[in-house]
Amino acid sequence: MKKRKNVIFVFLLLFVVLAGINAQAETQKHDSGAYTIGVVVYDPESAEMNMFMNYYRDYIEEGFGVKFYFSGQTYTAQAENEFISAMKAKGAQGIISFLGVDVKSTVSVCEENEMYYVLGSNTISEEDYEAVKDNPWFLGTIGPDPDAVYQAGRDMAEYFLERGAKSFVIMTGGASRGNALHAARTRGMLEVLQEKAGLVLEQTTEQTALVKENTTLISGDGKVSVILCPDYTEEGKGLENLEEAFGQGSCDALMSAFHASTYLDQIAEKEREQNANMMVGAIDSFSEVNFEAIQGEDPFGNPPIDYIQGKYGSMAGPAFAMLYNAMSGHPEANTLDGKAVRLYQGFWTAKSREEYMELYGYAIGIYENAYSCEDLMKVIKVFNEEASPEALRELTEAYTVEDVKERIL
Repeated sequence: MKKRKNVIFVFLLLFVVLAGINAQAETQKHDSGAYTIGVVVYDPESAEMNMFMNYYRDYIEEGFGVKFYFSGQTYTAQAENEFISAMKAKGAQGIISFLGVDVKSTVSVCEENEMYYVLGSNTISEEDYEAVKDNPWFLGTIGPDPDAVYQAGRDMAEYFLERGAKSFVIMTGGASRGNALHAARTRGMLEVLQEKAGLVLEQTTEQTALVKENTTLISGDGKVSVILCPDYTEEGKGLENLEEAFGQGSCDALMSAFHASTYLDQIAEKEREQNANMMVGAIDSFSEVNFEAIQGEDPFGNPPIDYIQGKYGSMAGPAFAMLYNAMSGHPEANTLDGKAVRLYQGFWTAKSREEYMELYGYAIGIYENAYSCEDLMKVIKVFNEEASPEALRELTEAYTVEDVKERIL
């Protein structure tokens, strides 16, 4: 009888232990990602947006078990706010936005719906930041350093000048429509050409960058020429302006304040017409579209794009970590004073096909990624009790090729 009681006791003990293990597993499952997140993208067809979407969908979603929902084409605050409300109906706890055109109204909508909001790769004005920084539902911004945006334009112009370019076409993109990033990049290009090639401007570089029509500029000695081509190439007159510019003479270098991949055919046609190579540079991103483009050849056997500077997909990782901290009840891992944070990142640069392919590999790797799941877990409180705002800032701003190689290798 005593032996039987002992056996029953052992079975009861085993049942309690197994029940405890199961309960612990359920808790860990919840902690490790039973979250729904809405992602605001300005254009799902954009190569840059696809880059970020793929990182979240194919890498983060698998690593953390979260569920992402992506918006359709979203260019206005009204569309963004409607998407946020729709996400509440799906049970989303937070929003990562790549738009943020009116953060004051959008953060108000998030507050009403009790959803956290973070900008994944963008910056906002000082005025907008001051207006929402104390709202606990606004976590902050992670985006390009304004100085780095301007410097990107300078870097590319210096690179092509050093390679002997004399006749330039500058695609200014949305600068003419108020896109501050495109305007800053264009201003950087113009200032280098003004300082180092003697380009003559009738207005300031800031004003010149905003021109709404094709504008030709010449250096004081007449040796260097520049044609500014404004507007977007997909939703504007950019391609028409480019055709007009190409009709005015030969072109040594085309510098774009945004992408170049969608009009490489027009560039190749111009190269054949002038029977000379054209160097092509873009301040864009390390996207799959550029990866495919750079593996091709122009009419002279060169890569269609010679120079790329820009973001890479996993730069959106720290924004996810910030959101995860807030959703899991640990906002103190993001900030200690309760105010929204502002963290900055810069760009990578590739000056050859080989360099682009190497860097692209770091940016998309499933097992070794520029911002891996393991990296992000170190700054998420539920995975690491020592996670802190300082560690989050340090990881976020360790975006350079050297930083990434050190983490991976």
